[in-house]
Amino acid sequence: MRKKILEDNLKRALRKSPAASDEKHLKDTLFQAERELLKKQNRKRISFARFVQRQITYIGWRAWSIQGIFLFAAVGVLSDFTAFMKNPRHLAKLLLCLSVAAFMTALPLLYRPVRYQMQEIEAAARFSSVKLLLARLIIIGIGDLSLLSGIFLTTMMRTSLSADSAFLYLCFPFLLSGCGCLFMLGHLPPRSFLVGSFLFCASLMFVFSVLPERYTFFLQPAFPTVWAVICGLLFVFCAWQLRHIILASSFTETQIV
Repeated sequence: MRKKILEDNLKRALRKSPAASDEKHLKDTLFQAERELLKKQNRKRISFARFVQRQITYIGWRAWSIQGIFLFAAVGVLSDFTAFMKNPRHLAKLLLCLSVAAFMTALPLLYRPVRYQMQEIEAAARFSSVKLLLARLIIIGIGDLSLLSGIFLTTMMRTSLSADSAFLYLCFPFLLSGCGCLFMLGHLPPRSFLVGSFLFCASLMFVFSVLPERYTFFLQPAFPTVWAVICGLLFVFCAWQLRHIILASSFTETQIV
């Protein structure tokens, strides 16, 4: 019954509309279309930097709030650490685990478009899915840098650990986590990325926390040149994986299976 009523209403509307052969109506339609096209062509496109600023309004406050809460908790843990643990090797393990955990705060935010099935909408947006992902990574990266800096400064103020040791214990596991998670971001289906990344980071934290005492030489920055090369290679691998994500990753497409 409703279908019949809808058909009748459409027929009445079509009978009242101007005929396609109406020359005046056709010219007016063409004029309006040309004006809209010209308006669209003359519209000023915003820069990528401006686009990142707008994304801060949508996800930046959420990402930085989570990272701020984590920093507050990490500062509390480090402040209480010296009260019950004097062994610097235990402090090294704690920093290694905190660095991995800091990276893990970004995973839910990267998975958010898949969780809410927003990838098709983002693919049709004015800015591509790649640029949306890059904007998220930039915002998360700013927060991560601030987060690690806060942990580093707290370590310097609350413990007797040297600056080069603290820097290594924060930089190395963070880059290692980034290598694994960026690789999975670029090669795994989006729905498998979150689980795979969490398992990888959890495995790293487990390995760092149970590392036997006889292997603690691994935790000592006795060879700064070697560790600089290792961290440099990890950074290059992260950059290479990011390049792959930009050029050929299915994560930025509409494949969400």
